[in-house]
Amino acid sequence: MRFRCAQCRALTQVQIPARMTAPIVTACSGCGRRYRFAVDRPRAADDQERYRQAKEFAEANQIDLGSAYSILEGVMTLEDARALRKGLPPLRPAAPPAPAGAPERLPVSPRSDLEEALVQASEAAAREAPDSKSESRTAPTLRTPPGQRPVVVLPALAESEVGYDPGFADAVRDGTLTPRQALERGERRALALRLSQRHRLSMDLALRVADNRLTVHQALQQKASNEAKVPPRPQTSVSHGVWNFMVFSVGAMILVGLGMHIYDVWGEYLAQRGLAALSLPEAAAASRHTGQGPSGGQPAPAVPAPPPPLTVPRTDSTGQLVEVVGPDPRSVLIAFCSTGRQSGRRDPIEIDPTAPPDASARWGLFRNLEQPSMPVRAILIRKDPRTGRWSAGDGRSPIMTEPPPQLAPGARPVPVSATAAGGS
Repeated sequence: MRFRCAQCRALTQVQIPARMTAPIVTACSGCGRRYRFAVDRPRAADDQERYRQAKEFAEANQIDLGSAYSILEGVMTLEDARALRKGLPPLRPAAPPAPAGAPERLPVSPRSDLEEALVQASEAAAREAPDSKSESRTAPTLRTPPGQRPVVVLPALAESEVGYDPGFADAVRDGTLTPRQALERGERRALALRLSQRHRLSMDLALRVADNRLTVHQALQQKASNEAKVPPRPQTSVSHGVWNFMVFSVGAMILVGLGMHIYDVWGEYLAQRGLAALSLPEAAAASRHTGQGPSGGQPAPAVPAPPPPLTVPRTDSTGQLVEVVGPDPRSVLIAFCSTGRQSGRRDPIEIDPTAPPDASARWGLFRNLEQPSMPVRAILIRKDPRTGRWSAGDGRSPIMTEPPPQLAPGARPVPVSATAAGGS
């Protein structure tokens, strides 16, 4: 059990057996004052029985358990325990004023009944010893009469032995918590965490509530005032229906734009084929009526044949060819010469292999009809391994022409004729 010292109010642990054959002398852990425990227990009550009695006595008189043990063991009185609980000095009679001229006497700590009995027993044993001399003994102890004992003002309560969380030390020192309340609250951090989760408080407010510096109601009011000062964050949420509508709208716009582009390319292709087919009958009729070409004695210029079927030429906004896709290199070269801004001004010549030979690349050679003196030019035609179709250009910039490379020994070019393609 633990008893409370009557002088320094510190708690001291003491082990009292169920059956005592001799008194137990224990020194206080705070001031060193010695106490003797010799309690007659005819029923041999054990520690559980003493604990039950002390707890019932403490609950009945609203005092702590250590004070209850001290009162039941005769160390202190119930009035001292109640004064200690209220933070008052112990109840002691005031000392009468000292007479004039009397020497000043220092205050002496009062002794309890047990201490008085111990001192008297030691003095009696010293007097009864045969080989003892009164001169070798110390001077007799001066006892102050009970009515003239001075008032002893004890320091504040020291709970060094109370095992509360050290986090409550500042609150106990400031007086917002008593050591008993700090011991009952357990772990400071765990208590603040429970308060924070239960009442949705910040850890700073929860710690102040745990230290009893704020009530829960005051903490909630302070939380509301803090939240009122901070502007709420914008919360914009878009439903799934709006997202789906946006996705479908963007997809539809892309499909419409792609369809319009394909329609323009296909319309341009059909218009070129229609103009070429219309000009041929008109030129033939004029030659039959006049017996000569449109210019008198000179033959009519050759009309470029339409591009071969299954070829797709692509032009940019200025009419320049950026890409030509077809089933073979021959159709790509013919479509390159018969479409775009240079339509009718180029004449396809032949298809040459590359050097070194590459099964997925060919050179397409052509000449300029407006300037026959210019050297022959060529375009590079490549095969797409994924689709198997041949193409010239990258689809972004105009198709570049280059001087034709030298043929490798043994290479055989393939002649190309635009009129033969148009007839086929």
